[in-house]
Amino acid sequence: MADYHFAAKIISRSRSQSAVASAAYRAGECLKDERLGRTFDYRRHLGVVHTEILAPDNAPDWMRDRSQLWNAVEKAEKRKDSQLARSLDIALPHELNLEQNLELLRGFVQEQWVDRGMIADIAIHLPGRTGDIRNVHAHVALTTREITGSGFGQKERDWNDKQELIEWRKAWADHANRILEREGFEERIDHRSLVDQGIDREPTTHIGPGPKGMHHRGVSSDRVQQNRDIKNSNDNLALLEKELAESEQRLAALRQQLAAERMEQIQKTVRHADDVWERAEERQRQLLKPEPPTEPEPPAPSKPPEPPAPTPPRQRGPSHYAALIDKQNYKGRAEEEQKQKADREREKEEQERERKPDRER
Repeated sequence: MADYHFAAKIISRSRSQSAVASAAYRAGECLKDERLGRTFDYRRHLGVVHTEILAPDNAPDWMRDRSQLWNAVEKAEKRKDSQLARSLDIALPHELNLEQNLELLRGFVQEQWVDRGMIADIAIHLPGRTGDIRNVHAHVALTTREITGSGFGQKERDWNDKQELIEWRKAWADHANRILEREGFEERIDHRSLVDQGIDREPTTHIGPGPKGMHHRGVSSDRVQQNRDIKNSNDNLALLEKELAESEQRLAALRQQLAAERMEQIQKTVRHADDVWERAEERQRQLLKPEPPTEPEPPAPSKPPEPPAPTPPRQRGPSHYAALIDKQNYKGRAEEEQKQKADREREKEEQERERKPDRER
């Protein structure tokens, strides 16, 4: 983000200030304060790259002369605590070149002040030899009285309203951001405080030429030291915030890696479960698959019915005749006779075959 600085203050006699002396410093010129009879020579003030007076259309030409303008302002004020002029210090975007910053400053001053009746004495300063090269800034002095005829009229009290300053600060940010965007820069400025922007950083204070000069001459300045301490504190805070951001990034990367590993493990588990499920379903299909019909076996040859088992004789008690029959062995002798009969028939058949001629055999 580009630097934002927009400070307003009053040039007042109560602080022993001179409108002519202030104008000489801003413009780097030699001007004489006719009321005081003093000459203020700032021609050796280096770094003034542009000066210009912007005035309303109804302003006489002599008001565009720096010496005549501010001596007339001094002459119009009678009180010893008079407010002579309003002074504004504005940081210009260092991303823009001189022509672009001059265009920006002219457009803003014309719209916000000159079109409302103020005369604006503007000057653009570069940073000093030992200053920050980004400290390109503008000084603007505004008149506080309305222009009537050929001179100054009454004080315009509405210009002192605090709300006016708030609107000016916001308008400057809007003008600068439009130019930055038009020129292709991503940087922007913000008129809000660091607290309102949500930025945890302590703001520094404007040092001004007096303390800066003391610092360059080797003289201790409380304001310079205060700003140095604030800057060191902010740098340390920024370093801690950077380390915290890097730690959060590493933590986020680890979380992402862990989530990816977990997801991969879950996917492996799901794939394994799917394989198990598919194998189980295949086994179930095999079990439920109907077997092909088998050919009926040929019927076994029927066996002739077995004769009914003989009815066992009625058991009788042993008799005298049974004992005599067993003693004679009729059964054994009948079997022997059957065997002898069969042998005789075989011998007879063999004899018959032997008697037949060979031709019939």
